[in-house]
Amino acid sequence: MTRIFAYAGEALAALGRNKMRAILTMLGIFIGVGSVDAVYALSTGAAAAISDTVSTGDQPALTIYPDPQQADPAIAYLSYRDATAIAQSGASAIRRAIPDYSLFYNNARIYNVRQGGGNKKVAAFGFSWYGGDADLLVLTGRRLSAQDESSAAQTALVSAGLAEKLFGSDANAVDQSVDIRGTRFRIVGVTDKDQGTASNYFGGTYYFVLPYTTYHAFEAGRTDALLIWTNSPEDEAAAKASALDELHRSHGAAAKYLVQSTRESIEQFDRVLNIVAIGLTAIGGISLFVAGIGIMNIMLVSVTERTREIGIRKAIGAKSSDIVLQFVIEAVLLSLAGGVLGYFLALGIIALCSGYLANKFGPFVVPYATLFGLALLFSLVVGVLFGVYPALRASRLAPVEALRA
Repeated sequence: MTRIFAYAGEALAALGRNKMRAILTMLGIFIGVGSVDAVYALSTGAAAAISDTVSTGDQPALTIYPDPQQADPAIAYLSYRDATAIAQSGASAIRRAIPDYSLFYNNARIYNVRQGGGNKKVAAFGFSWYGGDADLLVLTGRRLSAQDESSAAQTALVSAGLAEKLFGSDANAVDQSVDIRGTRFRIVGVTDKDQGTASNYFGGTYYFVLPYTTYHAFEAGRTDALLIWTNSPEDEAAAKASALDELHRSHGAAAKYLVQSTRESIEQFDRVLNIVAIGLTAIGGISLFVAGIGIMNIMLVSVTERTREIGIRKAIGAKSSDIVLQFVIEAVLLSLAGGVLGYFLALGIIALCSGYLANKFGPFVVPYATLFGLALLFSLVVGVLFGVYPALRASRLAPVEALRA
């Protein structure tokens, strides 16, 4: 161990004599480790955040909507009654079934929203709220509640953009009223400008959200989709079969429906995310490979420059293994220095991106210890793999020829 520390000190001294050359050699490791660490952290963090959001049970397991490609889409229309029938069908796999009114399925739900008692008017999208959406954040006021839902209350959430357009600010909007197609609603809260995963669901700058029960009374007729919750992930297939049976019983066997599984969507997203991560990691891997070649090249130059030193060491009794150890340690230290700096580069990239991803997908956890371990591992592997050949070449120099050089 004492010998290793001695060689490490000599290696640091040798690197210190050629600072610029060492810095340029470390640059490849710096970029490679930084990119690989950052991609790993962002991809795994985003995937975990999405999975956590789904596993809370707030999201529906299945979404059913009419197949637009069928010969007669009108026969497959969905209604509030369909949701009630599915919920009351007695299927043990189904915990809850409700209608959904949202932009994702129907672009026509746009209404003129008037300031209650005022003259201002804004065209806004209307959406239904189904409860339990932890990603529906509010700037001021409160969220819609289970009581609002059960009583079909005339309450609404409005977007920050809509609140500012009608009332000047989000704070002024709470407890004010808006008139939507002749029906007056009391504003109980203003949604945050960045809705998290809900921003993918509630689109646009101007929109309002009503309890789904209120929306049914407000907009009687077709719903855009049916949302179904199951008692457990294993019940998904049974819930799907039961719901489709009930719909075919009501609309006929010719009616066709598309069923979207939240779990399958998340798994597909994870696969895409993994493919992207693998691709970006491969790019970082190429950088590491190029950096390793740079280390090998510099070490070969170092062997050539220190041929006489190697000859003297061998002449006074140094073994070939000592020479190999000396140059491998030097290559590893050079690589480790670049890897540690690359770790801090990764932290910078993560700091720039994690806030945005957390708002999009939910709480974002960064495995800092794992990242540091990966940085050291990649650096160590590159240093050893690309430092061995120059070290072996140095160890094979004949002492007499080395001294003559």
